[in-house]
Amino acid sequence: MSNNEEFPLQNKQTAITVNGVHTEILLTGFADKIFVVITQYGKIGSLIQTTLDISPQLAMNPSSVPTTSQFLMGESTGEQSDLYILYSTSILQAIGAMNPHEKRPLLLGIALKPLQDMSARKQAFHQIIDQIMSNRVW
Repeated sequence: MSNNEEFPLQNKQTAITVNGVHTEILLTGFADKIFVVITQYGKIGSLIQTTLDISPQLAMNPSSVPTTSQFLMGESTGEQSDLYILYSTSILQAIGAMNPHEKRPLLLGIALKPLQDMSARKQAFHQIIDQIMSNRVW
């Protein structure tokens, strides 16, 4: 690859403090997938693939396009796994709302510390989603 060619992958890495816990976020835009890692443990606990059921440009509301999610690794039942599906679905729907022509699936690697308090969970969710949306690779 010559020096004037752009690297074909878009990468962004950021870190934030969520409820007092250091949280790493890595985003990579591949030609066929968008890969996002969110971790408070320094590893991927669960790996989820989420696809759009229809193109966002065909939806009446691009921010709520139906999706299908599948656990590729990690525990797929329980409260934390439900939260992980919410993250995966919300990220992909937000990407679709920002770019209605986007069709790539999302591959989400995620490992978050459990939070018992619902308001802390909601605050963490919005803080993480906002950070992802401000570091686009799509």
